[in-house]
Amino acid sequence: MLRDRAAGIIVPMKLLSLLKYSPGQVRFHLFRDLVLVVLLAVGALVLANYLLLSQVRKELAQGRLSQSTTLVREEVKRLLDPVARQLAILRDQGRAEELKLGDPARLTRQLIPALTHLPRLSSLSIADDQGRAFFLMRDGQQWLSREREPGESGRVTWRRWRASGESLDSWEETLSYDPRRRPWFKSAVAKMSSGEVSWGRPYLFFTRKVTGITASAAWRDGEAIRVVALDVELDTILKTVDELPLGKQGKGFIFLSDGGVYVPRGEKEGPVVSNEDPFFSASRSHGGTLAIDAVEAWRRQGKPVSGAIRFSSGGQMWWGGFKPLYQTKESAWLGVAIPIAGFYSVLMRHWQLILFSAIAVLGGAALLAMLLVRKYSAQLKDLPKLSIDGKHYEDDLYSLIHSGESTHLEFKSTMRMNLRSGKFGKEIELAWLKGVSAFMNTDGGILLIGVEDAGAIMGTEADQFENEDKCRLHFKNLFNQHLGPELSRFVQFAIYDLEGRQVVAIECERAEEPVFLRNKQNEFFYIRSGPSNMELTISQAISYLRRRF
Repeated sequence: MLRDRAAGIIVPMKLLSLLKYSPGQVRFHLFRDLVLVVLLAVGALVLANYLLLSQVRKELAQGRLSQSTTLVREEVKRLLDPVARQLAILRDQGRAEELKLGDPARLTRQLIPALTHLPRLSSLSIADDQGRAFFLMRDGQQWLSREREPGESGRVTWRRWRASGESLDSWEETLSYDPRRRPWFKSAVAKMSSGEVSWGRPYLFFTRKVTGITASAAWRDGEAIRVVALDVELDTILKTVDELPLGKQGKGFIFLSDGGVYVPRGEKEGPVVSNEDPFFSASRSHGGTLAIDAVEAWRRQGKPVSGAIRFSSGGQMWWGGFKPLYQTKESAWLGVAIPIAGFYSVLMRHWQLILFSAIAVLGGAALLAMLLVRKYSAQLKDLPKLSIDGKHYEDDLYSLIHSGESTHLEFKSTMRMNLRSGKFGKEIELAWLKGVSAFMNTDGGILLIGVEDAGAIMGTEADQFENEDKCRLHFKNLFNQHLGPELSRFVQFAIYDLEGRQVVAIECERAEEPVFLRNKQNEFFYIRSGPSNMELTISQAISYLRRRF
């Protein structure tokens, strides 16, 4: 017997009747599946904590480390991405012949703003394949430039400038410096044909004698090759890493693929790799800093790019995670170390409580499952399909297409091409955006692009996208423009191969807030009504929103 306190009545529950097998009885199958899921989940929880606690701890540590290393890498990239954008701007200026070597006053006035607006930049260089070079760096409230003429003489001219670009003084010096032999120049020339920005491995800056990383790009000016480079100190990057929430005693660090570990100024101990390399060798610095011990453990494990590595440092045990900063594994790497002590000590001490709680959860979940089955069995008989299984997408797509358009399914032939006029049409884009907004304003649904109304599969070739990434970007831009990026969490975009053609599937969830389609200065509100989209008037929309939200 279950007492309903709100109604003040007693509702009889015939629990045994639910357990009797009856083929086709929806609530029995639902109840059975719910109970099995709860049993498996609770059983796995109890078994994992009783027999495999250490493995669970490692897996959870891997998840934590993966999140932390991803966080570190994304924050470092967020720090460096503006540098790459500024570099692209300078390269375009160079191609337009706006950055001519030989006029230091003009170059200084042009380039001081670039360094001023990006404080993370340490210095800037421009050079060509004849050995001519211009170098600019901060010097307190003033600026220092260095010019090198072509040839092998090594004679350079230094100049000091005010922030306004006014020259203060100058002097000459002989340096054993040739920009063509610097790593940033070579890597930029190597990637010149692809147009990519080159991020080399960290090294010791020639002038400032600090460790950093350089972004460089090259272009051809007639028969000459010119390169522009921007420097970022590693201490600037580590400062950003140190400010990230990596957990209690969590530590981020930078190292090289060959095992060289960068340790900030004032913390160095142990032998360096070479006189020209400020990185400390993890293989020859046992018992050194936490980062050195972590990298040595990573090196012994075969330099994995995922998973957690257990190691000892400073008298306690740690988990370490490691990821390359960029796709090139020979460049800089990022690591995160988190102490094991106390990670799940509470779980170890209270496993009996966990077992009791799991049993209680099992009993409560079984009772709740019976109540839900009894209440919703009628509504569960004909639930529409609102998602596509990525592993078995062909069966799901064929099933959807054969079922035809409905309240939860719509077909569109193209994403942007008007097949009648043979031109891209805004009306085509708005047509499927109406369907997306209508699905989110109603009960969700699936929009298939590349399928005719009658169900024939034509693919998206007519839209003439260069590749899948261009198609995804086009969808994202249109969605953000007409519906809003804050609603992107309610849709899933996927491209599937079907019968040798590409079909776009947009899975739409029921939104938690009203979705308006914006076009120019107007806003429209759509809902799904049968196999079509219905635009509501203002009064209809107000009435619908009151009931819906």
